[in-house]
Amino acid sequence: MITARKYLESPRKAGSIARGFLAAGNYLRFLVGTPFDLSYTARVAMKRKADVEGRRRVLCDAAIQILADEGAKGLTHRKVEQRAGLPDGTTSSYFRTRSALLRATAERVAELDAIDFEEVVQRCAQAETKTTDTTLSVLAEMVMRSAAGPALDRSRARYELALHAHRDEVLHSALQDVTTGFVALSERAVTQLQPGPVDRALVEKQARAITTFINGVSFRQVFGHPGVESAEELTQLLHALVAGVAASHHVHNGQL
Repeated sequence: MITARKYLESPRKAGSIARGFLAAGNYLRFLVGTPFDLSYTARVAMKRKADVEGRRRVLCDAAIQILADEGAKGLTHRKVEQRAGLPDGTTSSYFRTRSALLRATAERVAELDAIDFEEVVQRCAQAETKTTDTTLSVLAEMVMRSAAGPALDRSRARYELALHAHRDEVLHSALQDVTTGFVALSERAVTQLQPGPVDRALVEKQARAITTFINGVSFRQVFGHPGVESAEELTQLLHALVAGVAASHHVHNGQL
C-alpha cells in the first residue's frame, strides 16, 4: 500500500501535484475575476524568441565566413553548422532550403551594413557641427575598414550573393537595401560640399559617381589588389571626383 507520504516523496509525483495545485489556483483566480498572471509565460516566450533569433544570427554569420572562404559552391547546411559549432541538422531546422539560407544570409549582411551606415551617419553629424571633418572622409574610412577582418569577409560574401540575386527577387531585395543605404550616404556627403543652394540633379550625379567609384575600389580590395592605400588617399580621390562631376555638370548646363 502506497501512503500519502511515500507518494509525495517521489519527485515526479510531487511535481504532478504541484502543477495540479497551480492549475486549480489559476482557475479559482479566473472565477473570482482576478487577472491571470502571464508574466512568467511572457518572459519564457521572449527568451525563446531571443534564443531563436540569436541562433539564426550565429548560423548566418557562419554562412558569411564560408561564402568568403569557399564561395557560394562551398555553402552547405552541414558546413554552416560545423563552422558555427552546432549539432547536425541545426541549419535545416532554421532554413529548410539552400535558397532560404542564402536569403537569410543576405538579410544578415544588410543588417550589419546598416549598423556601419548608422555609425557613419552619427559621426557625420558630429563632424558637421564641429567642422573638423567631412562626410567624404568618414565614408572613406568605412570603405578602407571593409578591406580587413570580418568586414572583408562580409564584402566577399556580398559579391557572392550578388551573383545569385538576379535569379532570386527576395535576395535581390535584401541586397538592394544595402545599395540604397550607401547611395543615401553618398548623397549626404556631396550635399555637404555644395557651395550654395543644393542642386538635386548635381547631387544625384555626384552620388552616382561616388558609389560607382567606391564599388570599384571595394572590388579590388576583395580580390587582394587594392588600388588605394589609405583613407586619406581615398578622400582626396573622392573630392577630385566630386569636383570633376560638378565642372562637367556646369559646362553642360551653360553655367561656365
